[in-house]
Amino acid sequence: MNAPARRAKRRSIRWWKPDEPRLPRRTVASAAITTSVGLAMLVAMGALAHQTVLVPPLAATMAIVTATPDSPLAQPRHVIGGHMLSCLVCFAVLALGWHGPWAAAVACGVACGLVLVLKAAHPPAMATAVMIMLTSPPADRFVPLLAAGAVLLVVVQMVSARLQRGVYPTSWW
Repeated sequence: MNAPARRAKRRSIRWWKPDEPRLPRRTVASAAITTSVGLAMLVAMGALAHQTVLVPPLAATMAIVTATPDSPLAQPRHVIGGHMLSCLVCFAVLALGWHGPWAAAVACGVACGLVLVLKAAHPPAMATAVMIMLTSPPADRFVPLLAAGAVLLVVVQMVSARLQRGVYPTSWW
């Protein structure tokens, strides 16, 4: 290959400028506002229950749901199912007497496999698994709060989509 051809090829590859279309400003603004509203409601709910540890994994969930509402990972089955299945695995591992970072690695791996097999994959649910394993929260308070938080985020996105005349969810099951 001659030098001009190499230079032309190099110019066409721009690592600093992704080859993706820009989102409309309205979409960006809606995602930012919806994320803020959903997380503010979640923080209030967590503060009332003294369980704000859920905010980081559910913040990642909210970002996926608002930024990519058509994605399979943003659908209710994945959001709610992924978090609840991950939670189930972790409390089972805790019941075996395992806890801490090594147990978190095992529980996270098992949870990842389970959500994939049951077609409810949701990456932020793995963060939920790690949080549970590192903090060992009381199940009677944590599980209902996690379920309510996941459902709340889905409902917030549903309301946002309706206000914009959009469609969410694209599938329930």
